[in-house]
Amino acid sequence: MNKIKLMYDVVKVLKEKEVFRGTLKAEARRDQVKVFHLEKEFEKNTLNGQVKSKISTEVDYEGKKVKHESSTEFNVENCCEGSHHGFMKHIHQQHQLHSRKCCGVKGKLSKIVFVLNTLNNMEVDEQEDKGVALSININELPQDLKDMIQEKMQHKGLQEEHGSHCCCMEEFCQTEDINIDIKVQINKNNEIEKVLLVVSGKQKKESDEIHDIHLEAALNLTW
Repeated sequence: MNKIKLMYDVVKVLKEKEVFRGTLKAEARRDQVKVFHLEKEFEKNTLNGQVKSKISTEVDYEGKKVKHESSTEFNVENCCEGSHHGFMKHIHQQHQLHSRKCCGVKGKLSKIVFVLNTLNNMEVDEQEDKGVALSININELPQDLKDMIQEKMQHKGLQEEHGSHCCCMEEFCQTEDINIDIKVQINKNNEIEKVLLVVSGKQKKESDEIHDIHLEAALNLTW
């Protein structure tokens, strides 16, 4: 099966979708001890901009224990009106600054090389009457991509909103000897039904302590 044609068909189908609905579950462990858990239900209508989400998170990290539950409903088309306009303008300005810092010619070329290499190493398993299963393994991230992830996790607004949640995930982004396994289930209509992500690696502290890091996330989409 032609991998590029497959990805083209999948992206084309996603682009034509009017409603995205599903669940996301994620769990992070350090030395086999659970330090972070997230469950999220979401629905987004691309026609009218209506977004609904329900989120539950638990953090138990280095003596900090936090539980949070929230339900949110808003309209993307109206988010820049009134009191939100200044906030969204600030976000846009920060995005432009970040783009200038990390998305120069070399940065863009590095990302293209990374994507092409990932596509080349992707395994495709055609399943009778069940669509296609994709398997991707990434055992090395480009340094500029690592820097981009860490910078996003250190974003001031995210820190203020999520507190210890951000601190926990920021340290996970500093994991070394990283190995990433991604499995994607695509049905016969070229719709993504499920994405499984498993990340493992080593975290070295300033005290030279080494910890095993493990992160699992499952995204399920309902069409």
